[in-house]
Order: sequence, then structure tokens, then C-alpha cells
Amino acid sequence: MLTPSTHPWMRGLFGDPDLDQIFAPEAELRRFLTVEAAWTRALGTVAKAADSGSIACAIETAPLVPGDLQDGFAKDGVPIPALVRRLKDHLPRDAAPLVHDGLTSQDVMDTALMLALVEVLAVLSTRLAALDGQLAALHQRFGVGRVMAFTRMQPALETHVGIVIDRWRQPVSRLQDDLARITTDCRCIQWGGPIGVRDHPQAGALGAAFAKQLNFKDPGQAWHTDRTVVSDVGHGLTRIATLTGKIGEDIALMAALGPDHIVLDGGASSAMPHKNNPVKAETLITLAVQAGALQSLLTQSARHEGFRSGQAWALEWLTLPQLCGVAGAGLIQAAALLASINSMGQA
Repeated sequence: MLTPSTHPWMRGLFGDPDLDQIFAPEAELRRFLTVEAAWTRALGTVAKAADSGSIACAIETAPLVPGDLQDGFAKDGVPIPALVRRLKDHLPRDAAPLVHDGLTSQDVMDTALMLALVEVLAVLSTRLAALDGQLAALHQRFGVGRVMAFTRMQPALETHVGIVIDRWRQPVSRLQDDLARITTDCRCIQWGGPIGVRDHPQAGALGAAFAKQLNFKDPGQAWHTDRTVVSDVGHGLTRIATLTGKIGEDIALMAALGPDHIVLDGGASSAMPHKNNPVKAETLITLAVQAGALQSLLTQSARHEGFRSGQAWALEWLTLPQLCGVAGAGLIQAAALLASINSMGQA
């Protein structure tokens, strides 16, 4: 499926190469194998399963490619049954029973998702800190300039550029703290078995051993139908897009008021050479609107019927990576927009 993030030229505004790599099929497959290997090592630690270490290494290095899971996914609705079949074919016959023993597809995919989200949040947190630094530098360059403040889309009172920038920076510190907390919450395994009740005589020890292998924590129970962590990530991503969208909206308004308010590089018009369109500012507004729509879908995907859901879970797969990409693209374009400012306000 061709998306704006992967489109040959649209990705120049809407893409995020770093997050694309995190969610690439090859990376996702590696995470599946990492989770399966961690589980096998945990079985070896708790149940003293013979050769669990060597079997885990064989799982991690299994010569699989994303295409190996395509037909199985179309048939089963999840890629893990096909993955397990391939792994069992790859391993010696006496080792096969140890593969995936006691896990479910959701255990593997949710834990792998947490591995991905920890990476995503690290990238976005770094970018957010860099954006805050850019804003501080912009304040130093142009803060004393005078601009008109607008309230309810009407000219209000004259103010300083520095006050405008301070409002852009205002949510950043709290958002950084919240992203750190959310990242900590993401460092958790999913394990519950078929209906999420951990029906195993050594459940506590096994959960702890599984989590230790991944440097995660064991929440002590399955969260198959409690998508709070995923929802919190989605909310954080939407707040990032809201922050960058606010910057874009204000700069688009300033650009409409003319060079006394702001002068930007870029944004050529094919028909009117004198124009300098605020393209990146408009992009930030677009991304913020899209983030809000995706957040709504993600909220709906958090409603899982019964003990495990297929349709709600699938909606999450379709929505969450897109929302990550939208937030990431917003931070990339916000940095580029700020770098394109030649002047702000009047002396």
C-alpha cells in the first residue's frame, strides 16, 4: 500500500525515514524473533528446559524474510502461526516443542509492539528536545521584535515575538516529562496465554524471567483488553502533533500578515513568482488535523470485547504506526520551518 510516508515525493513533507525503519517489515520480524527467543530462554530458566539457550539463538538467527509470513497472515489474520511453523521447520525435531510453548500470537505481537514503541518514543523525545533548543535560539534572535497579537482571529494588542515563542515552548517541558513516563510504561511484556489468565504453575517466575530477558518489567497480568498503555502513547503522539500544529498555524497567520510579521524561505508558486507560500506551516496544520482523526480511531480500537479481540486489535495495527509517523513528520517539518525563518517582527 502506497502511503504519503512512502510516496516518492510526498514523503518529502509527510515522511519520517527513522520511524519508517522502526516499523519496516524486516524490523518487525526481528522483534518477533527477539520475543520468541526471550520466551524460550525464560522457559529454560524457570522450567530448566534443556538446550533452551541454543534453541533461542537458532530462533534469533532463523533465515526468515517478511514474505514468509504473507500467506499465513492472509489465512490466519495474524503472522505468528506462520512464523511458528517456519521456526519449527528450521529447528531440529526434538527442539520444536519448545518453540512458542505457552505463548499466544497476541503475547508475541504486543510485546514486540512495546519494543518498537520504546524506540519510537526515544526518537521523538530527542527531536522534541532539539525543537525546544531551536525555539530558545529563535527567541534570542528575534524576541524583541514587535508583532500584533491576535485573539479570536482579530487584531488585539501589540506584543513581542518572544512572547509568541514562549507560548510555543510552554507545553514542551511537561510533554517531555510525560513521554519519559510513557516510555517507562511501555517497557512491559504481554503474557497471558489463550484467555489472559496465566494458567501456569510457575506463572510469577516465568513472567519475571521473560521480562528480564527483554529488560522489561512484568505487569503481573495480561493486558489483552486493557489498552491503556497504547492509548497513552497515542495521546502523547497527538499532543506532539498539536504542539507543532500550533506553531504552524501561528506562522501561517503571521505569513498572511506580511513581511512585518515574518519572512520565510521556500514555498515557490508555479504561477505567481512573487509568492512565498508557508508550505511547511501548512503541513504542520494538516498533520495536526490528521493526528486528531487517527487518535479518534485509536481510542475506538481500545474497546476489546470479551477476553481478546480480533477487529479492535487489527484497527490498532492500522492506526498506531500512522499516528507515530504523523507525529514524527510534524517534528521534522517544525524543525525545518523554524530553520527557514529569516526575520520575525519589527524592530
